[in-house]
Amino acid sequence: GLDWSNLADRMAPELKIDILPEWVVAQYRARHPDWSPTDVFYDATTAGRSWRGQVIEAEARATAGAPAFVYQLDFASRSDPRRGAFHTMDIPLVFGTLGATGSQTGTAADARAASKAMQDSFVAFAATGDPNHAGLPRWPRYDLRTRATMVFDTRPHLENDPRRWQRELFARVPYIQPGS
Repeated sequence: GLDWSNLADRMAPELKIDILPEWVVAQYRARHPDWSPTDVFYDATTAGRSWRGQVIEAEARATAGAPAFVYQLDFASRSDPRRGAFHTMDIPLVFGTLGATGSQTGTAADARAASKAMQDSFVAFAATGDPNHAGLPRWPRYDLRTRATMVFDTRPHLENDPRRWQRELFARVPYIQPGS
């Protein structure tokens, strides 16, 4: 099992960046003393390995003046809430496949509302290059000053730089693009 004594060793191959996993664990424990080793493992490996590339891409687009809109999914798994809004959780919400095999969104009213907000944003973006629609608060382009991020949960809301701590933590080391 995963515990504090083996967390850094288990995290090291998953981070895929040049960073001391012991240091990452210490930073997370200081920031989130109530988190379990599993919470730290999944949050840190996702932020260091997967999410970081998206941040770099959004920053590059903003610097170039190209329109970029960033979202974050906070809608947690209904079948296993401990997992939170894990990687790929947005797929059934965006495609409206809430009841499909493997979907962990559930089909309750809150899931349907989150799905509609996300679908309407994707359709608006595909049609116009702008994800704004009547069911959202105003969603500005991403820029380096505010880092506006639409947070999709049971109700969508806008936050500026909602994961600043993680962004700054992992920006200290070079990012290594995983193969595709």
